[in-house]
Amino acid sequence: MLNRSRMVKVLFIVGFVLLGLVLIRFVASGSRQSVTPTHRIAAASVEPTHQNTAVKRAINSKFQTKLVQTLKQDNYSGSAIIYDNGQQVASYNAGYANYLSRIKNQANTMYEIDSIQKSITGVLVMQQVAKRQLALSDRLNKFYPNVPGSQNITIRQMLNMTSGLIMTGPVGPMVAKTDTQIIQSDISRVHYLRVMHGRWNYQAINFNLLCGILEKITHQSYQQLFYEQIIERLHLQRTAFAYKLPNSTIAATGYDGLIGKNQKLIYTKPSVRNQALEQDELGTGQVYMSVGDLYRVESAIVSGKIVPLQLLQQLYQGGSYSKYEAGFYTHKQVKSANGAGYGFESSIHISPNGKNAVILLSNYQEPLFRVRSLAQKFDYLLFN
Repeated sequence: MLNRSRMVKVLFIVGFVLLGLVLIRFVASGSRQSVTPTHRIAAASVEPTHQNTAVKRAINSKFQTKLVQTLKQDNYSGSAIIYDNGQQVASYNAGYANYLSRIKNQANTMYEIDSIQKSITGVLVMQQVAKRQLALSDRLNKFYPNVPGSQNITIRQMLNMTSGLIMTGPVGPMVAKTDTQIIQSDISRVHYLRVMHGRWNYQAINFNLLCGILEKITHQSYQQLFYEQIIERLHLQRTAFAYKLPNSTIAATGYDGLIGKNQKLIYTKPSVRNQALEQDELGTGQVYMSVGDLYRVESAIVSGKIVPLQLLQQLYQGGSYSKYEAGFYTHKQVKSANGAGYGFESSIHISPNGKNAVILLSNYQEPLFRVRSLAQKFDYLLFN
């Protein structure tokens, strides 16, 4: 009878220990799953969240298959990402960020976004309108009276590229200068074509001057404004100015060439970086970003997290036949922006609420600007 009692106690203890081990293993497994890092951005949250916050991805086989097939067939070099209803549903990375060092493009690789930056500059201008420091109807001569035709040109016309201003040659003095010196160099070479006033003509000088206006109003440099209102506010970790790239940052090298289907890319023409050119592109094409950071910024902009939606409605109107408004080509169901230069091509198509988007950032530039047409191939999936 005593032996049977001892046996029952032993069996009870063994069973209890085994049950405890199972529970410990289950809890540990659940903890590992809860902290697994992912790359989806929480675009729908009201307040910006840190980029490293663990958020589940919802990979969709339809989107993933379409993305991989389309870009693989086109010999794409770079990173691409698709968001549907605020969730990352597909991603693709291919090619080399630095062929010489055999570093491949990854999800966190940073690319020059070129003219997509104008959409960010546009909303920085609108912040000053919100603060009543500026009005879209203000004339350019209020800030730069020595610009030809400035008495006729409004802030809105500059944002929409309908000012009539035209540059002879590229913006900037071609040597590293301060923002003020860059703008003065532009002013010395800019012309006003009355016949083009009110008509769309894509000229970077408009955004250079808008940056100068921002600096006059805020008494801060454009870089400081960008850092405080964009990088710091949205907790971006893969965003930097081209002329101040940290050594530890994964920034892609741009390459030039021709892309042929089913042919191996030839990385023999790396684009030579030039600090003067990078500074000259004031507010128009001097920022590197990862695909995730770019989505975080643009979704925050169009969903009213940088300036209220009511003011955005004022900003994105009054465009020309081109539909270009403050850095975006705006349509009822989608806004788009593109960039090209320095061995990079970029394109973003995003829904007005910021929840659906396709972003292509490539470090291989070729004359046909393929990235823009590639991005259009996903519109029917996202913007019906």
